[in-house]
Amino acid sequence: MKQMIPAIAAAAFFIATPALAGAQTPPPSPSPSPTAAPAPTQAPAPMAERRSAKAETAKGELVKVDADAKSITIKGSDGIETVFAYNDTTEVAGGRDGVAGLATKAGSKVTVHFTSAAGAKTATKIEVQGGADAPK
Repeated sequence: MKQMIPAIAAAAFFIATPALAGAQTPPPSPSPSPTAAPAPTQAPAPMAERRSAKAETAKGELVKVDADAKSITIKGSDGIETVFAYNDTTEVAGGRDGVAGLATKAGSKVTVHFTSAAGAKTATKIEVQGGADAPK
């Protein structure tokens, strides 16, 4: 019986020692990886926002004006229809009564100056070719 006590004590020592040693070691620092480092992924975002806020132009035929959704749809020469949102600051040249007057201009050729942000295209100026206010 006396011989079993040192054996039990030795076994307890060998079991407890690694657990205690593990508790004293600091946790490993995370290794740098492209997904864990937010700085490299955040740097391109402002550039993308600047690019997306760039003024662009689209030309086509006015297909539809949706006053409730505050949007217009034009069909480009490639046959693709594009929807543009508009707001109270959107300027309309070549038409009467602002954007509301465009509802009677379906089929007219238009040039839309717009900005893109977060996938939405917002018209800043809509020019109607051959409209009442168009230059002659």
